[in-house]
Amino acid sequence: MQNPDKNTDISFDTRERLLDAAEKFFCQKGFEGTSIRDITAEAGCNIAAVNYHFGGKEKLYEEMFRRRLLENLEAHSKVIDRVCSGENPTLETLLRELVRPVLESARRQDPWSRIIRLLVREALHHRVEIDKIVDDIKVQFLDRLAKAFEQLIPGLERRAAQWAVFSFESLVLHPILFLKLSELLLPDFTVEELTEHIVRFGAAGLRGCVEGNA
Repeated sequence: MQNPDKNTDISFDTRERLLDAAEKFFCQKGFEGTSIRDITAEAGCNIAAVNYHFGGKEKLYEEMFRRRLLENLEAHSKVIDRVCSGENPTLETLLRELVRPVLESARRQDPWSRIIRLLVREALHHRVEIDKIVDDIKVQFLDRLAKAFEQLIPGLERRAAQWAVFSFESLVLHPILFLKLSELLLPDFTVEELTEHIVRFGAAGLRGCVEGNA
């Protein structure tokens, strides 16, 4: 298929504008409620650009999720490397550095938090196969986090560390999905307060995995 954008830089810019527009409309109107014309009008390009860069609406939808997930996982991987290679790293420091930015993003309703809520909803309806989206880097990230837990929790075995990763992920995901409920139950809570609660609760649970191995 011929590239509708002759210049490479222009082509990349078009692709990013399409993803930005897709994110805006899919999060607002859902997959069925969003048309390719909505997206291309917002992005300032034609339908041929969607077909060239993504191969259609469904692939554009998947790539929208992939882009944000990759950004998030790469950022988290850098945090893990920085904390674990620093002087006197602690489990609490790692958890705090991972949790706070995510909760701040959710409170601001940044694109990442909107995308993750949409992804969970779509996965429940089986429109999006999560395993197909950044499966390889997700596995690498989960393995890296499990190794970090092993490093920071003496006596923690690999199997327990892997289970701990899933438990920790769910602990962080819940406030993102149900932030409005948290605001109703605890109307005056701050991101710092919620972060510290998750850090204390998570650290105690993770260390408890060692006791379970004994």
